[in-house]
Amino acid sequence: MTVIWQQVPKNARVVVSAAAILLTVVGCGQEPDLSASSSTVSSATTTTTTTTTTTTTPPPVTVTSVVDGRTVELSSGAKLQVLGLAAPGECWAASAVEFATETLVGKTVSVAGSRLLLADGRDYSVLAVSKGVARAVAGADAAIEAAQTTAKQAALGFWGPSCGGLDVKPAPPPVAPQPVVPQPVVPQPVVPKPVVPKPEPAPAPPPAAYYANCSAAKAAGAAPLYRGQPGYRAALDRDNDGVACE
Repeated sequence: MTVIWQQVPKNARVVVSAAAILLTVVGCGQEPDLSASSSTVSSATTTTTTTTTTTTTPPPVTVTSVVDGRTVELSSGAKLQVLGLAAPGECWAASAVEFATETLVGKTVSVAGSRLLLADGRDYSVLAVSKGVARAVAGADAAIEAAQTTAKQAALGFWGPSCGGLDVKPAPPPVAPQPVVPQPVVPQPVVPKPVVPKPEPAPAPPPAAYYANCSAAKAAGAAPLYRGQPGYRAALDRDNDGVACE
């Protein structure tokens, strides 16, 4: 009998013992102590399970380079596209890269899913959008949307005159041509040509003289006649000394 009792499970033996005690008390005319029996059964059949939750903090990494305003390369070799940011527009892509480079490159950050957290705990997506160097993607978190609304109202970054909130800055309107004003024609002064005086006419050669003989030359008052003078002839100069009608 003892061997059979030992083969009964412990929990069942406790229940049977409690029932035997209860029957004994009832047979003796006493009120059974149900609380004690219930406590005994409960303590025998109740099992407590304790669950421990462990939270793992992502290890810090360093940003090595910036691909564009929303994509970075990490020291772990991974490439991360930051959550909540739209692709940079042509008009403000350069300023987005410049801000990301100054803020992230060489800095220690933490990666939570696709979120990039700075060393001070700030979310890079919220920070970039609040400075007007990034645009929130459709359906972004409320914090990112609120930061974008503030930047837009303050005309920060590409929300200002540089881009007017557009991804591609519109071309400036064509410049109207200036009216052509005719220049007054200034008449050139007429310079009179210099008057060249006509040369004086050459004096007329003396009229040729002819004397038939020295008597005629003397009568005309021309004697004596020298060689080369009008009226001189060799026939009148007998001694041929250059003087005629001496």
